[in-house]
Amino acid sequence: MIPVQQALHALSRVAPPLAAEIAYRQFVSLGSSERVHHRDADVHARARIGSLELNGRSVVTYAWGSGPETVLLVHGWRSRGSRWATLVAALESPERTIVAFDAPGNGDSPGDRTTVLDYAAIVRLLAARNGNVQAIVGHSFGVLASFLAVREGVPTARLIGISGMASATQLLETFSAQIGLTDRAKHGLGERFQRRVFPNEPDLWHRFVAELDPTENRIPLLLVHDDDDSIVPVAQADLIAQAHLGAVRVELTTGLGHHRILNDADVVEIVRDFIDAPPGSPPGGSSSHREGSSSRPRS
Repeated sequence: MIPVQQALHALSRVAPPLAAEIAYRQFVSLGSSERVHHRDADVHARARIGSLELNGRSVVTYAWGSGPETVLLVHGWRSRGSRWATLVAALESPERTIVAFDAPGNGDSPGDRTTVLDYAAIVRLLAARNGNVQAIVGHSFGVLASFLAVREGVPTARLIGISGMASATQLLETFSAQIGLTDRAKHGLGERFQRRVFPNEPDLWHRFVAELDPTENRIPLLLVHDDDDSIVPVAQADLIAQAHLGAVRVELTTGLGHHRILNDADVVEIVRDFIDAPPGSPPGGSSSHREGSSSRPRS
């Protein structure tokens, strides 16, 4: 543990309420906005920059291409739309418009707070603005938001989750483990989060899950996750897959972790091929994988 984690761990043992309060402030804070990585700069520079309004706040949007089919990209927590640059370059086509955004307080969008409801609302607004959504691709926290948006009415032909968490509970568990909270302090953190951020949600831990409507079995799902992901355990991919009634393809990688997976050439190829597959084709398909990865199609 680093010194801050050691201090919080010790504090959570002797003063759980105080540790929970300090942890809450860290939990909801977005910190400094991430800058565009030099690797992503060229693709980012050629995007058409726009905006939309969300509850009186301005959200920066990005678009590449002007084709009739739309692909929506949903970044993770404390991230930005430019993180999708490698995938954007692979997906660009005259037939496609690729759309991304910086959630409030992320990237170039102003603000210091955001929630999964903000993410889902942005996806809904962008889907309505662009129409004909061929695929929604989410990373990490963005996977949770993508499922929420689709379950609550956003149409899409295909859904892709990379390094995704199965529920908001996992977000709480991961954060608590990273800073060394005891169970009592973790419980206090969860109570504060629900009471202060979602006071009108009777059971946010059941609403914010990576599941679609129980009757939805038409949307093919691709999940990509790394065995060495230290932020979102790979078991989360299995939980998401097991809850999906439609066709599911699970791709496991090794050695890419939570972030580098977005820029891996093989992963990008898998995602691109899944999006490009003709309507009605099975999600398993055939593709080559690096040593140590595996494909687990299910239909």
